[in-house]
Amino acid sequence: MTKEKTGHADMGSLTDKPTILIAEDHPMISIMLADMIDQLVNHSEIIVVESMEKARAIQVQPDLVIADLDLPDSKGVNTINTFAVLFPQCPKLICSGVLDKNLAREAERAGYFYVNKASTYPELLRALQNLLIEAGVLDEVPKGVEKAANEYHSNIYAPGSDKPLTWKQVEIMRKTAEGLSAKEVAREMDISPDTVRGHIKEIFLRLGAKNKGQAVDIFIRAERKARLLDS
Repeated sequence: MTKEKTGHADMGSLTDKPTILIAEDHPMISIMLADMIDQLVNHSEIIVVESMEKARAIQVQPDLVIADLDLPDSKGVNTINTFAVLFPQCPKLICSGVLDKNLAREAERAGYFYVNKASTYPELLRALQNLLIEAGVLDEVPKGVEKAANEYHSNIYAPGSDKPLTWKQVEIMRKTAEGLSAKEVAREMDISPDTVRGHIKEIFLRLGAKNKGQAVDIFIRAERKARLLDS
């Protein structure tokens, strides 16, 4: 999947249309990373692959690489070494949920940046900033990015959860609660149905829901509670 990002004011100084490779098999993580890049870079070509096989097949040398350690066909040190051989010149960021200190040290020795997927949104955003600056894609931190990071998440939580929905997920749930299908939500939000379905899977996890009806019920109650707290 390739997409071009265009058009934000007040961004840092950039090279001409940098190419950024995201190697991640979890659609929600790749969507989030692409959204972060969109905040930081006013135009870029983002290539998303779900496996090492697909990474090997791309026809360009990216300006930077963001990769999960554990892909379906490549794990741990093998992922580190393979990307180092495939793309030796560009900076690379390992974004992984694997809490292995030895792997983290191995990645750092190979010249990678390393960040845990469980980091907060602002922490992930800062790691991306450092990578983009290292790659020469970004000269300075864009204005308003820290504020945007804080505004990424809503104040809507499931009972007992400490992980709120993002505002995009809130918008999807509002439309879903109105009875719209994934295709209809996608059309209204100008995103793909697969992107909507990826968000819905993550919403189920965050709300602790087993199906759409239960998710809608939990969401409506959580949003009502959030409004009462804000009033």
